[in-house]
Amino acid sequence: MNNTLEYEEAMKIYQIMNENIDRTDEDILDLYNRMLEKAVRYAHIRAEWNFLSKEKKIETNESRTIAHDAFISSINVIARIEKELGSQWREQLGNDRKRIGDFACYIALFLAIDAR
Repeated sequence: MNNTLEYEEAMKIYQIMNENIDRTDEDILDLYNRMLEKAVRYAHIRAEWNFLSKEKKIETNESRTIAHDAFISSINVIARIEKELGSQWREQLGNDRKRIGDFACYIALFLAIDAR
């Protein structure tokens, strides 16, 4: 599988994921919102990465990995909640860490555009 996640593919996955959340269940909605927060947090760390010195990257690398792992865990939970549809978009996203990290960045982008 190509480890590049294109905008259109990310948007399609996000739309399927977002449309199938049970918004009447507060617990599920809370898990979904926490997943979105983790995406934004990871995207922020990743965006700042270009401006860090080599020393700061070494210092920050563990927390970046932890944020990435937390986001991956969150999307896995959402995929399980969404059952068959969730397994479909989760399979399409794949398990490549770079693609999943890209997806977090796209989520941050979609949320930022939506907030205007």
